[in-house]
Amino acid sequence: MNKIISVFKKNILSRDLFRIVNLIICLFYFMPSTFNITNIPMKIAFVWGSGIVLYEIFIRKNFFKMSYSFLLIVAILSFMVTILLNREHFLIPSLYNLGYLLITLIVIFPTDFSQSKETKKMKMLQFNNVFIIIVFFAALISLYQFVLLIAYHVPTGTPGLFARQGFIEHRLFGVYTSPNVGAMFGYTSIVLSLISGLIRKLTTKTRVFYGLNFIVQVFYITLSSSRGAQAVICSFLILFVLLLSFSSFRKSIAKVTSIKTRWLLSLLLLLLLYFSVGNTYAKDFLATVPISIEKEVKIVEPEKNEENTNPPKKVVLQHSDNDSEVSAGRFAIWKAAAKAMKTAPLFGYGETDFYGNSDGRILNKVELSTSDQNELKRAHGNMHNGFLQVFVSSGIIGFIFFYIFYACNLFNLIKAFLTNKVDYVFLGIVLIFILSIFVDEMVEAHVLFNKRDVISIVFWYYLGNLSYLYLKKEN
Repeated sequence: MNKIISVFKKNILSRDLFRIVNLIICLFYFMPSTFNITNIPMKIAFVWGSGIVLYEIFIRKNFFKMSYSFLLIVAILSFMVTILLNREHFLIPSLYNLGYLLITLIVIFPTDFSQSKETKKMKMLQFNNVFIIIVFFAALISLYQFVLLIAYHVPTGTPGLFARQGFIEHRLFGVYTSPNVGAMFGYTSIVLSLISGLIRKLTTKTRVFYGLNFIVQVFYITLSSSRGAQAVICSFLILFVLLLSFSSFRKSIAKVTSIKTRWLLSLLLLLLLYFSVGNTYAKDFLATVPISIEKEVKIVEPEKNEENTNPPKKVVLQHSDNDSEVSAGRFAIWKAAAKAMKTAPLFGYGETDFYGNSDGRILNKVELSTSDQNELKRAHGNMHNGFLQVFVSSGIIGFIFFYIFYACNLFNLIKAFLTNKVDYVFLGIVLIFILSIFVDEMVEAHVLFNKRDVISIVFWYYLGNLSYLYLKKEN
């Protein structure tokens, strides 16, 4: 009996195993070409994660040992008040949001205090490699779709809503729900490759694979024309350059990589130049690839020349039309969401999909124009701004406690980097990665109240590891 209980704890109640399985499910969830195969596994994972939440709260209690966890406890309690206040309209969706919130904060975020540092390193490597491998093949398939100019639509879980796939509307969606998602996955996989190299010395095969992944992801990010990912990558590179101004970081990274500072700085500046202005020229070049291949096919199959005498269509790679609104419609969504908050400023609504999960009656007292209503319907609950997403979901009260928690963690991690003898390279790289996610939060919503979000899983997992390694428990 004791052996059965031990196996149950090591597997069913293992947060490390849950993180990886849940990560795989969520990655495939953001790939509509899998035709919703994650529907049932996702429900199972939700129940599984909820069970671990109860086990952690009442038995293991790792969450309560994390620095500043009392701020998250207050934010959770505040969100429970939000659910009660909006129970007439959003009870089930809000409870669903609460479940994912608890899984994120109590299962994904806390580290296991009984594990050794070596065990934690092994778990991080496993987590990273699962992410990198899946995203590598997804990007590879997406590039294949671009080369052959494949474009199609597939049904999503929302009735009447179809996902664009392949190369469509002058951007490479690939197998992802959007080019922005694919670009952020690609960027994250590159950073996780770098982190893996810092955790443990890589084999030659692994280095080659990581190198191929870097090339594939750079191509995908370029073809995605994601301005959000472009801003995130540039912010990461700028912060990396700033890190090199600290002598302790320079000395540490020289020991780890054996790369001279001037060469590393040159590489960073070259990448910054590419992602800031050079990708425009790269897109012009890449746009010729499908046309060249089509010409080659015609030479191989000359019998089709008589039937297809028209020249190949010019391939255009751009984010949107030249005269389109710079935020791609985000300003209109933000404006409508800000108006909606007039009747629930303190605790928010608990749910952001006002028309998909309700008939919209909760907004009857808000003076919304027809345009505002259409924007909120079009958003399907995605405010395209992480700060606004938290504000609409949990109100001013929840927003304050969540962001005080972030501020306390980040301030003390930066303080640890500046004043303590730490692993400067690992702390520095992961810290600027976390900071870069907040840059993306200005145009997308990942970290909180976006169910099943992959970037959120990575963010909270590594924030938990940094908190364990470098912050003393304050509460």
